[in-house]
Amino acid sequence: MAYASPNVTAFWRYFFGVGTLFILSYSSFPSWLKIKANWQGIFLVGFVGLFGFIYFFFQGLKYTSEMNGALIISLNPATTLLLVFFLYRQKPDKKQVMGILLAFIGVVYLLCKGDFDALRNTAFNKGDILFLIANLLFALQNIWIKKYMKDLGNLSFTTLTNFCCLLGFVPLLFLENNFSINNYPMEFWISGIVMGVLGTALAYYSWNYGIAKLGASKGAVFLNAMPLFVALFALVFGAPLMGYHMVSSVLIILGLLLVQVKNKST
Repeated sequence: MAYASPNVTAFWRYFFGVGTLFILSYSSFPSWLKIKANWQGIFLVGFVGLFGFIYFFFQGLKYTSEMNGALIISLNPATTLLLVFFLYRQKPDKKQVMGILLAFIGVVYLLCKGDFDALRNTAFNKGDILFLIANLLFALQNIWIKKYMKDLGNLSFTTLTNFCCLLGFVPLLFLENNFSINNYPMEFWISGIVMGVLGTALAYYSWNYGIAKLGASKGAVFLNAMPLFVALFALVFGAPLMGYHMVSSVLIILGLLLVQVKNKST
């Protein structure tokens, strides 16, 4: 948003998102003793994984290009797969590796607009290191979701982890110049509410549910579908359909399907 810094925008997004989640989870909210017993998982997913990912993502954008950031974040499924292997010794099968590789190539092809030569002009800097940290934290978040969600349930766990993320942005508000709720027009608040309800509450509830059901390795690959949906929404609003849209769409969808195919032995 043009009216506020990324940190302020993120604060209000999670403020409205957490408010929505609290309303939805109020009747089935766990007791304080149960929350206390699961504080480690809530902290790891909410603060280290979620807030940490967003913070380093924003910091990375200050020093590097959106192209670089998108390429590095597109490595998240592969990063998740590697972490699952090193932490739990779960060896990925060939279909998973091929699916992640296909989806990644599709994302790169989309970002390059069908011209891989554009990668030659890509320069890397300290912002890319920050994006790599963000990528690592998001991969860890995917692993921790499946590990720690069980005792609390998806809705309560999503509420508490998003609340933990919201608290992470509070200190950053004191670093903002002239921070005041009177500085923003109605358009800002409408956008914040929509992003909070749909882009935070509904999105994270759905994402956590999917990760818990599919597992970190299979679920993380769906992150590569994000650039595809952005492109599709752009087409809906009048952007021209290009050949690279079609090619990248096929590659990403094939990659997603390949990862989800079960082996005959399982």
